Amino acid sequence: MSVSSWRAILLAFCCCAAVLNAITLVTDSIQSSSALGFQVSRTADPAVVRVDAVDPGGAAQASGVRAGDLINVRDLAPAERLRLLVGVYPHEKIAFAVVRGGARVPIDFVAGGPPPWRWDTILWSFSSFWMLAFAAFIAWRRADSVQARVLSALLTSYVTSSALLPGTRLSPSPLADAVTMAIGWALNWAWVPLLATYASLAAQPMSSLRRALTALAYASAGVLAIFGIVRLVTLWNGSLPWVAQGVGPEWNMTYGAIPYALAVGCAWVALAAARGEERSRITWVIAPLMIFYITEMMLYLVPAILPTEQHGDALIAAYGFANLGSVLAPVGMTYALLNRRVLDIGFALNRVAIFSGVSIVVVGAFMLFEWAIGAWLQQQSHTTSLVVGAVVALLLGFSIKFVHDRVEHVLDRVFFRKRHEDEEAIRRFAREAAFVTDPALLVNRTIDVLERHADASFARVALGNGNATYAGVSENDPAIVALRTWHRKLDLHGIGTQFEGEFAYPMVSRGRLVGALLLGPKRSQESYAPDESDAIEDLAHHVGGVLDVLGHSAPSGDDPVLAELKAMRRAIADGFSSLRSELERS
Repeated sequence: MSVSSWRAILLAFCCCAAVLNAITLVTDSIQSSSALGFQVSRTADPAVVRVDAVDPGGAAQASGVRAGDLINVRDLAPAERLRLLVGVYPHEKIAFAVVRGGARVPIDFVAGGPPPWRWDTILWSFSSFWMLAFAAFIAWRRADSVQARVLSALLTSYVTSSALLPGTRLSPSPLADAVTMAIGWALNWAWVPLLATYASLAAQPMSSLRRALTALAYASAGVLAIFGIVRLVTLWNGSLPWVAQGVGPEWNMTYGAIPYALAVGCAWVALAAARGEERSRITWVIAPLMIFYITEMMLYLVPAILPTEQHGDALIAAYGFANLGSVLAPVGMTYALLNRRVLDIGFALNRVAIFSGVSIVVVGAFMLFEWAIGAWLQQQSHTTSLVVGAVVALLLGFSIKFVHDRVEHVLDRVFFRKRHEDEEAIRRFAREAAFVTDPALLVNRTIDVLERHADASFARVALGNGNATYAGVSENDPAIVALRTWHRKLDLHGIGTQFEGEFAYPMVSRGRLVGALLLGPKRSQESYAPDESDAIEDLAHHVGGVLDVLGHSAPSGDDPVLAELKAMRRAIADGFSSLRSELERS
Protein backbone atom coordinates (compact mmCIF):
# COMPACT_ATOMS: atom_id res chain seq x y z
CA MET A 1 0.00 0.00 0.00
CA SER A 2 1.32 3.44 -0.90
CA VAL A 3 2.21 6.11 1.64
CA SER A 4 -0.61 8.39 0.44
CA SER A 5 -3.12 5.56 0.93
CA TRP A 6 -1.90 4.94 4.47
CA ARG A 7 -2.13 8.66 5.19
CA ALA A 8 -5.69 8.88 3.87
CA ILE A 9 -6.86 5.82 5.84
CA LEU A 10 -5.31 6.95 9.13
CA LEU A 11 -6.59 10.54 8.81
CA ALA A 12 -10.10 9.29 7.97
CA PHE A 13 -9.94 7.00 11.03
CA CYS A 14 -8.94 9.97 13.18
CA CYS A 15 -11.81 12.10 11.85
CA CYS A 16 -14.39 9.37 12.53
CA ALA A 17 -13.00 8.90 16.04
CA ALA A 18 -13.23 12.66 16.68
CA VAL A 19 -16.89 12.71 15.64
CA LEU A 20 -17.72 9.69 17.82
CA ASN A 21 -15.86 11.20 20.76
CA ALA A 22 -17.80 14.47 20.41
CA ILE A 23 -21.12 12.60 20.33
CA THR A 24 -20.10 10.52 23.32
CA LEU A 25 -19.21 13.64 25.28
CA VAL A 26 -22.77 14.89 24.83
CA THR A 27 -24.62 11.61 25.32
CA ASP A 28 -22.55 10.51 28.31
CA SER A 29 -23.47 13.74 30.01
CA ILE A 30 -27.18 12.91 29.81
CA GLN A 31 -27.35 9.12 30.27
CA SER A 32 -26.53 6.94 33.23
CA SER A 33 -27.56 3.50 34.42
CA SER A 34 -27.45 4.91 37.95
CA ALA A 35 -30.55 6.93 37.01
CA LEU A 36 -32.54 3.70 37.56
CA GLY A 37 -32.39 4.27 41.29
CA PHE A 38 -32.60 0.66 42.52
CA GLN A 39 -30.24 -2.23 43.35
CA VAL A 40 -30.84 -5.93 42.71
CA SER A 41 -29.47 -9.32 43.74
CA ARG A 42 -29.66 -12.85 42.31
CA THR A 43 -32.23 -15.45 43.24
CA ALA A 44 -32.30 -19.23 42.82
CA ASP A 45 -33.55 -18.73 39.27
CA PRO A 46 -30.64 -17.11 37.36
CA ALA A 47 -33.12 -15.30 35.11
CA VAL A 48 -34.89 -13.63 38.05
CA VAL A 49 -33.48 -10.84 40.24
CA ARG A 50 -34.89 -9.28 43.39
CA VAL A 51 -34.99 -5.54 44.04
CA ASP A 52 -33.11 -5.15 47.31
CA ALA A 53 -33.21 -1.40 47.75
CA VAL A 54 -34.80 1.63 46.17
CA ASP A 55 -33.18 5.04 46.40
CA PRO A 56 -35.42 7.42 48.37
CA GLY A 57 -36.77 10.10 46.08
CA GLY A 58 -35.20 8.45 43.05
CA ALA A 59 -36.63 7.55 39.67
CA ALA A 60 -37.50 3.98 40.70
CA GLN A 61 -39.47 5.05 43.75
CA ALA A 62 -41.36 7.65 41.74
CA SER A 63 -42.15 5.00 39.10
CA GLY A 64 -43.62 2.57 41.65
CA VAL A 65 -40.72 0.10 42.01
CA ARG A 66 -40.61 -1.36 45.53
CA ALA A 67 -38.06 -3.36 47.49
CA GLY A 68 -38.83 -7.09 47.17
CA ASP A 69 -40.12 -6.83 43.58
CA LEU A 70 -38.97 -9.61 41.27
CA ILE A 71 -37.89 -8.98 37.68
CA ASN A 72 -37.65 -11.77 35.14
CA VAL A 73 -34.99 -10.76 32.61
CA ARG A 74 -36.28 -13.11 29.92
CA ASP A 75 -39.73 -11.51 30.04
CA LEU A 76 -38.29 -8.18 28.93
CA ALA A 77 -38.10 -7.15 25.31
CA PRO A 78 -34.52 -6.86 23.96
CA ALA A 79 -34.72 -3.04 23.85
CA GLU A 80 -36.05 -2.84 27.43
CA ARG A 81 -33.43 -5.31 28.65
CA LEU A 82 -30.62 -3.34 27.03
CA ARG A 83 -31.88 -0.05 28.44
CA LEU A 84 -32.24 -1.39 31.98
CA LEU A 85 -28.87 -3.13 31.96
CA VAL A 86 -26.83 -0.49 30.12
CA GLY A 87 -28.41 2.89 30.70
CA VAL A 88 -31.25 5.25 29.91
CA TYR A 89 -31.68 8.81 28.81
CA PRO A 90 -32.94 11.27 31.40
CA HIS A 91 -36.74 11.14 31.73
CA GLU A 92 -36.88 8.20 29.27
CA LYS A 93 -39.93 5.94 29.69
CA ILE A 94 -39.61 2.14 29.81
CA ALA A 95 -42.56 -0.25 30.29
CA PHE A 96 -41.93 -3.57 32.07
CA ALA A 97 -43.56 -5.75 34.71
CA VAL A 98 -42.49 -6.93 38.15
CA VAL A 99 -43.81 -9.74 40.33
CA ARG A 100 -45.03 -8.44 43.69
CA GLY A 101 -46.77 -10.77 46.14
CA GLY A 102 -47.26 -13.38 43.40
CA ALA A 103 -49.03 -10.92 41.08
CA ARG A 104 -47.67 -9.18 37.98
CA VAL A 105 -47.57 -5.43 38.41
CA PRO A 106 -46.95 -3.24 35.34
CA ILE A 107 -44.35 -0.51 35.80
CA ASP A 108 -44.10 2.62 33.68
CA PHE A 109 -40.56 3.49 34.56
CA VAL A 110 -39.46 7.11 34.04
CA ALA A 111 -35.72 7.71 34.36
CA GLY A 112 -34.31 10.49 36.46
CA GLY A 113 -32.55 13.64 35.37
CA PRO A 114 -29.07 14.01 33.92
CA PRO A 115 -26.17 13.01 36.15
CA PRO A 116 -23.66 15.64 37.28
CA TRP A 117 -20.51 16.17 35.30
CA ARG A 118 -17.47 14.39 36.74
CA TRP A 119 -14.05 16.01 36.56
CA ASP A 120 -12.33 12.82 35.44
CA THR A 121 -14.82 12.32 32.58
CA ILE A 122 -14.19 15.85 31.31
CA LEU A 123 -10.46 15.25 31.65
CA TRP A 124 -10.74 12.00 29.70
CA SER A 125 -12.65 13.69 26.88
CA PHE A 126 -10.04 16.45 26.67
CA SER A 127 -7.19 13.94 26.62
CA SER A 128 -9.00 11.91 23.93
CA PHE A 129 -9.12 14.89 21.58
CA TRP A 130 -5.47 15.50 22.40
CA MET A 131 -4.64 11.89 21.51
CA LEU A 132 -6.50 12.20 18.22
CA ALA A 133 -4.68 15.41 17.33
CA PHE A 134 -1.37 13.69 18.07
CA ALA A 135 -2.37 10.61 16.05
CA ALA A 136 -3.53 12.71 13.09
CA PHE A 137 -0.36 14.78 13.09
CA ILE A 138 2.06 11.87 13.00
CA ALA A 139 -0.10 10.15 10.37
CA TRP A 140 0.02 13.28 8.24
CA ARG A 141 3.76 13.87 8.58
CA ARG A 142 5.16 10.34 8.86
CA ALA A 143 2.79 7.97 7.09
CA ASP A 144 5.91 6.46 5.51
CA SER A 145 7.07 5.17 8.90
CA VAL A 146 5.71 1.86 10.17
CA GLN A 147 6.29 2.97 13.78
CA ALA A 148 4.30 6.15 13.22
CA ARG A 149 1.42 4.25 11.58
CA VAL A 150 1.21 1.76 14.46
CA LEU A 151 1.29 4.53 17.06
CA SER A 152 -1.41 6.50 15.23
CA ALA A 153 -3.63 3.41 14.94
CA LEU A 154 -3.13 2.58 18.63
CA LEU A 155 -4.26 5.99 19.88
CA THR A 156 -7.15 6.29 17.44
CA SER A 157 -8.43 2.78 18.19
CA TYR A 158 -8.41 3.50 21.92
CA VAL A 159 -10.55 6.63 21.54
CA THR A 160 -12.93 4.93 19.10
CA SER A 161 -13.41 1.86 21.28
CA SER A 162 -14.05 4.02 24.35
CA ALA A 163 -16.76 5.88 22.45
CA LEU A 164 -18.50 2.64 21.43
CA LEU A 165 -18.18 0.50 24.55
CA PRO A 166 -21.27 -0.68 26.49
CA GLY A 167 -22.63 2.17 28.55
CA THR A 168 -22.21 4.70 25.75
CA ARG A 169 -25.29 5.92 23.91
CA LEU A 170 -24.98 6.98 20.29
CA SER A 171 -28.52 6.68 18.90
CA PRO A 172 -32.16 6.39 20.00
CA SER A 173 -32.22 2.82 18.60
CA PRO A 174 -31.30 0.08 21.10
CA LEU A 175 -30.41 -2.28 18.24
CA ALA A 176 -28.01 0.28 16.77
CA ASP A 177 -26.50 0.73 20.19
CA ALA A 178 -26.02 -3.02 20.54
CA VAL A 179 -24.22 -3.21 17.18
CA THR A 180 -21.93 -0.29 17.99
CA MET A 181 -21.20 -1.81 21.40
CA ALA A 182 -20.08 -5.05 19.72
CA ILE A 183 -17.79 -3.07 17.41
CA GLY A 184 -16.49 -1.08 20.35
CA TRP A 185 -15.78 -4.22 22.34
CA ALA A 186 -13.80 -5.72 19.46
CA LEU A 187 -11.80 -2.49 19.05
CA ASN A 188 -11.30 -2.34 22.82
CA TRP A 189 -9.13 -5.45 22.64
CA ALA A 190 -7.70 -4.76 19.18
CA TRP A 191 -5.76 -1.68 20.32
CA VAL A 192 -4.24 -3.31 23.41
CA PRO A 193 -1.67 -5.57 21.65
CA LEU A 194 -0.66 -2.73 19.30
CA LEU A 195 1.84 -1.70 21.98
CA ALA A 196 3.44 -5.11 21.52
CA THR A 197 3.56 -4.48 17.76
CA TYR A 198 5.20 -1.08 18.26
CA ALA A 199 7.75 -2.63 20.60
CA SER A 200 8.45 -5.44 18.12
CA LEU A 201 9.67 -2.88 15.56
CA ALA A 202 12.56 -1.90 17.84
CA ALA A 203 15.78 -3.77 18.65
CA GLN A 204 15.66 -6.10 15.67
CA PRO A 205 16.01 -9.04 15.27
CA MET A 206 13.46 -10.18 17.84
CA SER A 207 14.34 -12.90 20.30
CA SER A 208 12.19 -16.00 20.80
CA LEU A 209 10.94 -14.55 24.11
CA ARG A 210 9.74 -11.35 22.44
CA ARG A 211 7.98 -13.24 19.66
CA ALA A 212 6.24 -15.48 22.21
CA LEU A 213 5.10 -12.52 24.34
CA THR A 214 3.73 -10.72 21.27
CA ALA A 215 1.80 -13.81 20.15
CA LEU A 216 0.36 -14.29 23.64
CA ALA A 217 -0.71 -10.64 23.79
CA TYR A 218 -2.69 -11.00 20.56
CA ALA A 219 -4.14 -14.38 21.52
CA SER A 220 -5.38 -13.21 24.93
CA ALA A 221 -6.88 -10.03 23.45
CA GLY A 222 -8.66 -12.07 20.77
CA VAL A 223 -10.15 -14.47 23.33
CA LEU A 224 -11.50 -11.61 25.45
CA ALA A 225 -12.92 -9.84 22.38
CA ILE A 226 -14.87 -12.97 21.40
CA PHE A 227 -16.00 -13.50 24.99
CA GLY A 228 -17.35 -9.95 25.27
CA ILE A 229 -19.24 -10.09 21.98
CA VAL A 230 -20.84 -13.42 22.96
CA ARG A 231 -21.97 -11.90 26.29
CA LEU A 232 -23.49 -8.94 24.46
CA VAL A 233 -25.37 -11.20 22.02
CA THR A 234 -26.76 -13.38 24.83
CA LEU A 235 -27.75 -10.23 26.71
CA TRP A 236 -29.74 -9.06 23.69
CA ASN A 237 -31.57 -12.37 23.13
CA GLY A 238 -32.19 -12.98 26.83
CA SER A 239 -30.20 -16.18 27.24
CA LEU A 240 -27.79 -14.48 29.64
CA PRO A 241 -29.20 -13.49 33.05
CA TRP A 242 -28.91 -10.07 34.61
CA VAL A 243 -25.29 -8.88 34.47
CA ALA A 244 -25.55 -5.29 35.62
CA GLN A 245 -24.39 -4.10 39.01
CA GLY A 246 -22.24 -7.19 39.53
CA VAL A 247 -25.25 -9.57 39.42
CA GLY A 248 -25.43 -12.71 37.31
CA PRO A 249 -22.83 -15.22 36.15
CA GLU A 250 -19.60 -13.42 36.89
CA TRP A 251 -16.22 -13.79 35.25
CA ASN A 252 -12.97 -13.15 37.01
CA MET A 253 -12.14 -9.55 36.05
CA THR A 254 -8.43 -10.17 36.48
CA TYR A 255 -8.54 -11.97 33.13
CA GLY A 256 -9.01 -8.60 31.49
CA ALA A 257 -5.65 -7.45 32.83
CA ILE A 258 -3.73 -10.22 31.03
CA PRO A 259 -3.47 -8.58 27.56
CA TYR A 260 -2.37 -5.30 29.15
CA ALA A 261 0.27 -7.05 31.23
CA LEU A 262 1.59 -8.94 28.21
CA ALA A 263 1.74 -5.76 26.10
CA VAL A 264 3.63 -3.94 28.86
CA GLY A 265 5.96 -6.94 29.14
CA CYS A 266 6.68 -6.75 25.39
CA ALA A 267 7.51 -3.05 25.72
CA TRP A 268 9.77 -3.67 28.71
CA VAL A 269 11.70 -6.46 26.98
CA ALA A 270 12.11 -4.27 23.87
CA LEU A 271 13.59 -1.47 25.97
CA ALA A 272 15.99 -3.92 27.58
CA ALA A 273 17.06 -5.24 24.16
CA ALA A 274 17.57 -1.80 22.59
CA ARG A 275 20.94 -0.11 22.75
CA GLY A 276 22.42 3.35 22.44
CA GLU A 277 20.53 5.99 20.46
CA GLU A 278 17.64 3.64 19.66
CA ARG A 279 16.93 2.99 23.34
CA SER A 280 16.95 6.72 24.12
CA ARG A 281 14.58 7.38 21.22
CA ILE A 282 11.97 4.70 21.88
CA THR A 283 11.99 5.21 25.66
CA TRP A 284 10.36 8.61 25.32
CA VAL A 285 7.40 7.06 23.46
CA ILE A 286 7.09 3.68 25.16
CA ALA A 287 7.41 4.93 28.76
CA PRO A 288 4.21 7.10 28.68
CA LEU A 289 2.36 4.27 26.94
CA MET A 290 3.43 1.78 29.60
CA ILE A 291 2.10 4.06 32.35
CA PHE A 292 -1.12 4.50 30.37
CA TYR A 293 -1.56 0.73 29.96
CA ILE A 294 -0.95 0.11 33.65
CA THR A 295 -3.67 2.61 34.63
CA GLU A 296 -6.08 0.94 32.21
CA MET A 297 -5.17 -2.43 33.72
CA MET A 298 -6.34 -1.12 37.10
CA LEU A 299 -9.93 -1.19 35.78
CA TYR A 300 -9.76 -4.98 35.96
CA LEU A 301 -7.57 -5.46 39.00
CA VAL A 302 -9.15 -3.04 41.50
CA PRO A 303 -12.71 -4.49 41.40
CA ALA A 304 -11.33 -8.04 41.48
CA ILE A 305 -9.41 -7.59 44.72
CA LEU A 306 -12.16 -5.75 46.63
CA PRO A 307 -15.30 -7.28 48.20
CA THR A 308 -18.45 -7.42 46.07
CA GLU A 309 -20.25 -4.79 48.12
CA GLN A 310 -17.50 -2.29 47.31
CA HIS A 311 -17.55 -2.85 43.54
CA GLY A 312 -19.42 0.37 42.81
CA ASP A 313 -17.00 2.60 44.67
CA ALA A 314 -14.05 0.59 43.38
CA LEU A 315 -15.12 1.04 39.77
CA ILE A 316 -15.56 4.79 40.21
CA ALA A 317 -12.08 5.04 41.72
CA ALA A 318 -10.58 2.82 39.01
CA TYR A 319 -12.22 4.84 36.22
CA GLY A 320 -10.95 8.06 37.78
CA PHE A 321 -7.45 6.60 37.94
CA ALA A 322 -7.66 5.37 34.34
CA ASN A 323 -8.99 8.71 33.08
CA LEU A 324 -6.11 10.46 34.80
CA GLY A 325 -3.69 7.98 33.24
CA SER A 326 -5.13 8.69 29.78
CA VAL A 327 -3.82 12.25 30.12
CA LEU A 328 -0.28 11.09 30.82
CA ALA A 329 0.05 9.37 27.44
CA PRO A 330 -0.48 12.43 25.20
CA VAL A 331 1.40 14.68 27.65
CA GLY A 332 4.43 12.38 27.69
CA MET A 333 4.45 11.81 23.95
CA THR A 334 3.95 15.51 23.21
CA TYR A 335 6.97 16.25 25.41
CA ALA A 336 8.95 13.63 23.50
CA LEU A 337 7.78 15.14 20.22
CA LEU A 338 8.67 18.73 21.10
CA ASN A 339 11.70 18.28 23.30
CA ARG A 340 13.35 15.00 22.28
CA ARG A 341 12.46 15.12 18.55
CA VAL A 342 11.36 11.49 18.45
CA LEU A 343 9.81 10.11 15.25
CA ASP A 344 11.50 12.94 13.31
CA ILE A 345 8.12 14.29 12.20
CA GLY A 346 9.31 17.74 11.31
CA PHE A 347 7.29 19.77 13.75
CA ALA A 348 8.40 23.40 13.85
CA LEU A 349 7.71 24.90 17.25
CA ASN A 350 7.43 28.65 17.12
CA ARG A 351 9.22 30.17 20.09
CA VAL A 352 7.41 33.49 19.64
CA ALA A 353 4.01 31.76 19.73
CA ILE A 354 4.82 29.98 22.99
CA PHE A 355 6.16 33.06 24.72
CA SER A 356 3.24 35.16 23.44
CA GLY A 357 0.86 32.63 24.94
CA VAL A 358 2.76 32.76 28.21
CA SER A 359 2.54 36.56 28.19
CA ILE A 360 -1.21 36.39 27.72
CA VAL A 361 -1.58 33.94 30.61
CA VAL A 362 0.67 35.94 32.94
CA VAL A 363 -1.02 39.24 32.14
CA GLY A 364 -4.43 37.62 32.47
CA ALA A 365 -3.50 36.24 35.89
CA PHE A 366 -2.39 39.67 37.05
CA MET A 367 -5.60 41.22 35.72
CA LEU A 368 -7.65 38.62 37.59
CA PHE A 369 -5.69 39.32 40.78
CA GLU A 370 -6.17 43.06 40.35
CA TRP A 371 -9.91 42.58 39.78
CA ALA A 372 -10.19 40.50 42.97
CA ILE A 373 -8.31 43.14 44.95
CA GLY A 374 -10.51 45.84 43.44
CA ALA A 375 -13.67 43.99 44.44
CA TRP A 376 -12.36 43.74 48.01
CA LEU A 377 -11.34 47.39 48.11
CA GLN A 378 -14.87 48.47 47.25
CA GLN A 379 -15.88 47.30 50.71
CA GLN A 380 -13.15 49.32 52.43
CA SER A 381 -12.85 52.99 53.24
CA HIS A 382 -11.74 55.53 50.66
CA THR A 383 -8.31 56.04 52.25
CA THR A 384 -7.66 52.33 52.61
CA SER A 385 -8.66 51.77 49.00
CA LEU A 386 -6.22 54.42 47.75
CA VAL A 387 -3.29 53.11 49.81
CA VAL A 388 -3.85 49.44 49.04
CA GLY A 389 -4.55 50.18 45.36
CA ALA A 390 -1.29 52.12 45.05
CA VAL A 391 0.70 49.34 46.74
CA VAL A 392 -0.88 46.67 44.53
CA ALA A 393 -0.19 48.69 41.38
CA LEU A 394 3.48 49.10 42.37
CA LEU A 395 3.85 45.41 43.19
CA LEU A 396 2.28 44.37 39.91
CA GLY A 397 4.42 46.79 37.95
CA PHE A 398 7.71 45.68 39.51
CA SER A 399 6.98 41.95 39.60
CA ILE A 400 5.47 41.28 36.18
CA LYS A 401 8.86 41.36 34.42
CA PHE A 402 10.40 39.03 36.98
CA VAL A 403 7.52 36.54 36.75
CA HIS A 404 7.50 36.67 32.97
CA ASP A 405 11.25 36.10 32.77
CA ARG A 406 11.10 33.12 35.13
CA VAL A 407 8.22 31.52 33.24
CA GLU A 408 9.99 32.16 29.95
CA HIS A 409 13.18 30.56 31.28
CA VAL A 410 11.32 27.45 32.45
CA LEU A 411 9.46 27.05 29.17
CA ASP A 412 12.62 27.58 27.18
CA ARG A 413 14.29 24.74 29.09
CA VAL A 414 11.23 22.47 28.81
CA PHE A 415 10.33 22.93 25.15
CA PHE A 416 13.79 23.68 23.70
CA ARG A 417 16.06 21.56 25.87
CA LYS A 418 17.10 19.26 23.02
CA ARG A 419 17.99 22.29 20.91
CA HIS A 420 20.19 23.66 23.71
CA GLU A 421 21.90 20.30 24.12
CA ASP A 422 22.63 20.12 20.37
CA GLU A 423 23.97 23.66 20.34
CA GLU A 424 26.27 22.87 23.24
CA ALA A 425 27.53 19.74 21.45
CA ILE A 426 28.41 21.81 18.36
CA ARG A 427 30.26 24.43 20.41
CA ARG A 428 32.09 21.72 22.37
CA PHE A 429 33.37 20.09 19.20
CA ALA A 430 34.47 23.50 17.89
CA ARG A 431 36.86 23.70 20.86
CA GLU A 432 38.02 20.11 20.45
CA ALA A 433 38.84 20.64 16.75
CA ALA A 434 42.09 22.42 17.62
CA PHE A 435 43.52 19.16 18.95
CA VAL A 436 42.73 16.95 15.94
CA THR A 437 45.84 16.22 13.87
CA ASP A 438 44.32 14.32 10.94
CA PRO A 439 42.65 16.64 8.36
CA ALA A 440 40.47 13.89 6.83
CA LEU A 441 39.30 12.74 10.26
CA LEU A 442 38.51 16.34 11.25
CA VAL A 443 36.37 16.87 8.14
CA ASN A 444 34.47 13.59 8.68
CA ARG A 445 33.81 14.37 12.35
CA THR A 446 32.63 17.87 11.47
CA ILE A 447 30.12 16.45 8.99
CA ASP A 448 28.94 13.84 11.50
CA VAL A 449 28.44 16.41 14.28
CA LEU A 450 26.41 18.71 12.05
CA GLU A 451 24.21 15.94 10.66
CA ARG A 452 23.50 14.61 14.16
CA HIS A 453 23.21 17.78 16.23
CA ALA A 454 22.11 20.34 13.63
CA ASP A 455 19.70 17.86 11.99
CA ALA A 456 21.15 18.83 8.60
CA SER A 457 20.10 16.66 5.68
CA PHE A 458 23.70 16.88 4.51
CA ALA A 459 26.92 18.73 5.37
CA ARG A 460 29.89 19.27 3.08
CA VAL A 461 33.27 20.96 3.41
CA ALA A 462 34.45 22.73 0.24
CA LEU A 463 38.15 23.51 0.72
CA GLY A 464 40.32 25.64 -1.53
CA ASN A 465 42.90 23.56 -3.39
CA GLY A 466 45.28 26.37 -4.31
CA ASN A 467 44.18 26.33 -7.96
CA ALA A 468 41.53 29.07 -7.66
CA THR A 469 38.74 26.53 -7.01
CA TYR A 470 36.87 25.31 -3.96
CA ALA A 471 35.78 21.68 -4.36
CA GLY A 472 35.56 22.23 -8.09
CA VAL A 473 33.75 25.60 -7.82
CA SER A 474 35.54 28.64 -9.19
CA GLU A 475 36.71 31.33 -6.81
CA ASN A 476 34.65 33.75 -8.93
CA ASP A 477 31.42 31.94 -8.04
CA PRO A 478 28.98 34.47 -6.47
CA ALA A 479 28.87 32.50 -3.21
CA ILE A 480 32.68 32.30 -2.96
CA VAL A 481 33.02 36.00 -3.72
CA ALA A 482 30.47 36.91 -1.04
CA LEU A 483 32.12 34.65 1.54
CA ARG A 484 35.58 36.05 0.74
CA THR A 485 34.29 39.61 0.97
CA TRP A 486 32.12 39.56 4.06
CA HIS A 487 33.23 36.48 6.04
CA ARG A 488 29.63 35.95 7.13
CA LYS A 489 27.03 33.22 6.86
CA LEU A 490 25.45 33.19 3.41
CA ASP A 491 21.91 32.13 2.47
CA LEU A 492 22.31 30.25 -0.82
CA HIS A 493 18.71 30.79 -1.92
CA GLY A 494 18.44 33.30 -4.77
CA ILE A 495 22.18 33.22 -5.55
CA GLY A 496 23.38 31.86 -8.85
CA THR A 497 25.93 29.54 -7.30
CA GLN A 498 27.09 26.05 -8.12
CA PHE A 499 26.99 25.14 -4.44
CA GLU A 500 24.03 23.08 -3.24
CA GLY A 501 22.45 23.53 0.16
CA GLU A 502 20.66 25.94 2.45
CA PHE A 503 23.50 27.96 3.96
CA ALA A 504 27.25 28.41 3.47
CA TYR A 505 29.48 29.27 6.42
CA PRO A 506 32.92 30.83 5.79
CA MET A 507 35.98 28.91 7.00
CA VAL A 508 38.43 31.75 7.52
CA SER A 509 42.03 31.62 8.71
CA ARG A 510 44.48 34.54 8.89
CA GLY A 511 42.02 36.77 7.06
CA ARG A 512 41.56 34.58 4.00
CA LEU A 513 38.89 32.08 2.97
CA VAL A 514 40.15 28.54 3.48
CA GLY A 515 36.88 26.88 2.50
CA ALA A 516 33.12 26.86 2.88
CA LEU A 517 30.97 24.74 5.18
CA LEU A 518 27.78 23.87 3.30
CA LEU A 519 24.58 22.73 5.06
CA GLY A 520 21.46 21.33 3.50
CA PRO A 521 17.96 21.95 4.88
CA LYS A 522 17.01 20.31 8.15
CA ARG A 523 15.49 16.85 7.94
CA SER A 524 12.71 18.10 10.23
CA GLN A 525 11.98 20.98 7.81
CA GLU A 526 12.56 23.51 10.59
CA SER A 527 14.63 26.64 10.17
CA TYR A 528 18.07 26.97 11.69
CA ALA A 529 17.68 28.89 14.96
CA PRO A 530 19.85 32.03 15.42
CA ASP A 531 21.77 30.57 18.40
CA GLU A 532 22.25 27.32 16.50
CA SER A 533 23.50 29.18 13.44
CA ASP A 534 25.99 31.13 15.57
CA ALA A 535 27.34 27.85 16.96
CA ILE A 536 27.76 26.45 13.43
CA GLU A 537 29.55 29.61 12.35
CA ASP A 538 31.86 29.28 15.36
CA LEU A 539 32.55 25.67 14.38
CA ALA A 540 33.35 26.66 10.79
CA HIS A 541 35.80 29.30 12.05
CA HIS A 542 37.68 26.89 14.33
CA VAL A 543 37.78 24.02 11.85
CA GLY A 544 38.94 26.36 9.10
CA GLY A 545 41.85 27.56 11.21
CA VAL A 546 42.92 24.02 12.08
CA LEU A 547 42.66 22.79 8.47
CA ASP A 548 44.70 25.75 7.31
CA VAL A 549 47.51 24.75 9.67
CA LEU A 550 47.31 21.02 8.96
CA GLY A 551 46.98 21.39 5.20
CA HIS A 552 50.18 23.44 4.54
CA SER A 553 53.74 22.20 4.61
CA ALA A 554 57.01 23.60 3.18
CA PRO A 555 57.21 22.54 -0.46
CA SER A 556 60.31 20.81 -1.75
CA GLY A 557 62.93 23.12 -3.23
CA ASP A 558 62.19 26.02 -0.84
CA ASP A 559 65.03 27.89 0.67
CA PRO A 560 65.87 26.37 4.11
CA VAL A 561 65.32 29.73 5.78
CA LEU A 562 61.91 30.09 4.11
CA ALA A 563 60.98 26.57 5.14
CA GLU A 564 61.97 27.31 8.70
CA LEU A 565 59.93 30.52 8.71
CA LYS A 566 56.85 28.65 7.42
CA ALA A 567 57.32 26.02 10.11
CA MET A 568 57.52 28.74 12.77
CA ARG A 569 54.39 30.35 11.34
CA ARG A 570 52.46 27.07 11.58
CA ALA A 571 53.65 26.55 15.16
CA ILE A 572 52.62 30.08 16.17
CA ALA A 573 49.19 29.70 14.51
CA ASP A 574 48.67 26.35 16.23
CA GLY A 575 49.67 27.85 19.57
CA PHE A 576 47.32 30.81 19.17
CA SER A 577 44.47 28.49 18.16
CA SER A 578 44.97 26.40 21.28
CA LEU A 579 45.28 29.50 23.48
CA ARG A 580 42.08 30.97 22.04
CA SER A 581 40.23 27.74 22.72
CA GLU A 582 41.43 27.70 26.32
CA LEU A 583 40.45 31.35 26.86
CA GLU A 584 36.99 30.85 25.35
CA ARG A 585 36.48 27.76 27.50
CA SER A 586 37.34 29.67 30.68
